Amino acid sequence: MKEVCFGVDIGGTTVKLGLVSREGELLDKREFPTFRDVSATFDDIARHMRLVMESFPDCKCVGAGVGVPGPVVDQSVVPICVNLGWNDLNVAQELASRANVPVRVANDANLAALGECWQGGGKGCRNLVLFTVGTGVGGGIICDGRIVAGATGGGGEVGHITVPFHPDWQCGCGRKGCLEATASATGIIRAAKAFSPFKEMEKVTAKDVYDAAAAGDENAQAVVKEAADALGYGAAIVACVVNPEVILLGGGVSAAGRALLDPVEASFQANVMNACSKVRFAQAQLGNNAGIFGGAALFFSE
Repeated sequence: MKEVCFGVDIGGTTVKLGLVSREGELLDKREFPTFRDVSATFDDIARHMRLVMESFPDCKCVGAGVGVPGPVVDQSVVPICVNLGWNDLNVAQELASRANVPVRVANDANLAALGECWQGGGKGCRNLVLFTVGTGVGGGIICDGRIVAGATGGGGEVGHITVPFHPDWQCGCGRKGCLEATASATGIIRAAKAFSPFKEMEKVTAKDVYDAAAAGDENAQAVVKEAADALGYGAAIVACVVNPEVILLGGGVSAAGRALLDPVEASFQANVMNACSKVRFAQAQLGNNAGIFGGAALFFSE
């Protein structure tokens, strides 16, 4: 009988649920709204799990790995999750009691890193760092095949490393000078708005800035370089602590490809200590399915 596992990615708006085999095949995927009520949310997830398993009668479900947008302690308890309005919620217990399978829980960005390590851009490695660069900068750290969650679930918050770029810029976390403030799409747009033609534009996207840089706009090129320099600097700090084999860039801004990867890697090499410099840089590969694969990896990658 084939062993399968559910990967569940609970977001503020929707839940993504997938059934993954031990071999890493995504057998089924569905998406449905997240309820504001805790009981309704977990009732609905368990209902969908039962419906999926009805289509796979020859498979044995060994568990469910769940990602949530907040810190997680002991693969079970979420102390606080602002997006979902949760406080001190034992997510593992809530779902296990309804679905009758073992449940393990992790922060969603950490879970995406584990998924990339198991079946994505870091497949075959045991030590990886993922930077997800979008509206903010998130990510996760995998050491010896395991998530670095830390004592209170705050491990892997790579976007909140302090970097020497725009030390007066406020970050969403309340502090100033975070990597996220400079290197995110939000930071790129803020920097670009100081220059024409961007300051005259009603709406600017990070893609607009990258496109202008590719077309030869010197101001846009300077903004893009600064963001890449900040990412490389932050990556060098992390590498000196955890010494990864691979550093992956994911999220919307990573769609710039080598236009982002190459300058990030150059900045990394300029700032990292030699013993930790042998690192492969690549794009993340799993996209929105990273959390689903990460959930399954909590059971299958050990």
